[in-house]
Amino acid sequence: MAKVVRVFARSRYRLILVTLATIFIWYSLLRGTRSLNAPPLFTLLLTGYESYDYTPYPWSVPMSDGSTVDTQASLEIYEWDPSLVWENPDAVFREKAYKPTPEPALPVPDPFPLLSQNPPPAPRLLQAPKINRPPKRHYPEQTPLFVGFTRNWPQLLQCVVSYIAAGWPPEDIYVVENTGVMYANREGRLTLQNPFYLNHTQLKILGVNIIITPTLLTFSQLQNFYLRTALDLAYPYYFWTHQDLLVFSHENRTNTANPEESLYAYAVRTLRHLTSPSSPYSPSSGSPTITTTTTGSTSSGSSNDHNNKEENKRIWAHHFFAYDHLALVNRDAVLAVGGWDPHIPFYASDCDAYLRLRWAGYAQTESSGQGVPAPDGTATGDGIGIGLLFDVGSVMEDVGALLRIKGARARLRGDDDYGREGRGNVNQARGWGHTKGNEYVESWERLVALGERMQRDKYAEGNAKRNTWQVKQKGGQGEPFYRNPDGFETGVSMLIDLGRSVFAEKWGHRGCDVARMGVTGEDAWRLERDWDEETEGRGFEGGSW
Repeated sequence: MAKVVRVFARSRYRLILVTLATIFIWYSLLRGTRSLNAPPLFTLLLTGYESYDYTPYPWSVPMSDGSTVDTQASLEIYEWDPSLVWENPDAVFREKAYKPTPEPALPVPDPFPLLSQNPPPAPRLLQAPKINRPPKRHYPEQTPLFVGFTRNWPQLLQCVVSYIAAGWPPEDIYVVENTGVMYANREGRLTLQNPFYLNHTQLKILGVNIIITPTLLTFSQLQNFYLRTALDLAYPYYFWTHQDLLVFSHENRTNTANPEESLYAYAVRTLRHLTSPSSPYSPSSGSPTITTTTTGSTSSGSSNDHNNKEENKRIWAHHFFAYDHLALVNRDAVLAVGGWDPHIPFYASDCDAYLRLRWAGYAQTESSGQGVPAPDGTATGDGIGIGLLFDVGSVMEDVGALLRIKGARARLRGDDDYGREGRGNVNQARGWGHTKGNEYVESWERLVALGERMQRDKYAEGNAKRNTWQVKQKGGQGEPFYRNPDGFETGVSMLIDLGRSVFAEKWGHRGCDVARMGVTGEDAWRLERDWDEETEGRGFEGGSW
């Protein structure tokens, strides 16, 4: 028995020795690769990683001459105070005074209650009306539609749903989130009353794509972002639209060659015409590869390489549906003149871009007889065209009415069930909807009548309140990337003035009618001012603005 115990004891000692030898070898091999500041292995075994406090940097740093620098020596670090750095000893400061507190805004309601339900609605409920539905198999043409967004989620959602209702495939719609809040919306960290709120979940339920800009962009920068995105996604042509649009297909026309053609089908037909080899504007007529020049410096002669004079062909750059409320873009043509000028951030940037394309010899076309309503809401044209495009500044109570969701009516908040306004005036709608399963389904006629009314309201005082829809949300305090809504609008207004001043300095004239002076693309930044700033005002004032 004693012999057996001695054998077990020897085996145990051998096992301990083998274990220690293995640990020693393992430590020796790893010592060369471990950081010099790593604690001794046995110390870690005894104390554990959590309790051992060691310096996060090497104790010494070897220099080129072989000497070392002691990194454990104390460093002198001070807090930096910008107010001290920028202090002007001669400055005189008044006691701070606050501006009057703005009137509180009414809470913004949920514009599409059905999308907020849990579980979400069945996809069949979110389809376009049957008359407008896109083909089951996608047209061979690529038809991406970019919708830029910065503020007012209800306004954007109404626009997107109206395009879906007019037949545009949801998978071809790209909402470009240009809020500058990084991923806060995608992570659900903003709320509905925040002007920059965007509901990613609801857009995905609709089947729409979302692209987030790297940071907050101006309008001209956003246009260049569209061009870059089209390059990245290999889209030679794309559409873009404004988020304050409300669009409809012509669902009631019967006396045309294509009585049931949706807004989307008309857009595809336009694209086919412009890109057909038989079109006088086709870019496929043997033109060479377009090379990009710097913004604003493209010469009119440079376009001759891209336009076939012998065949009397001019390559198209844009096709407009009601100006650029909806626009079709030939990507390479716009890139050929350098894209949009980022020095002109908002207003006048379109004048600059479209004029440079004209001076470079590119064609910019539009559809005739589009039936687009005038600002007073009256229809124009002969009713034949892509559809009805309303420029609106309000949102209907439930945008589900556009998809003919049962129970959703064409009315604004404050209207009664019959579309009568809260202030007593009767909305003279044409044609009532029908009842389906004891629930009302809205009619196209009443939806169009509401769109006309919304456009009239937007321009009731001319252009004075045309953009008030951008400042309807006043919340978001305490949320990520919070910006004072009124302050943000003030900053945009100042950038608008700056952009007009840049345009005036660039072309020597205040106003988009600069082409009447005989100006060409080569004249950028070379012309003297045609006005006296001391007596006639600054670049953004007066003139033809």
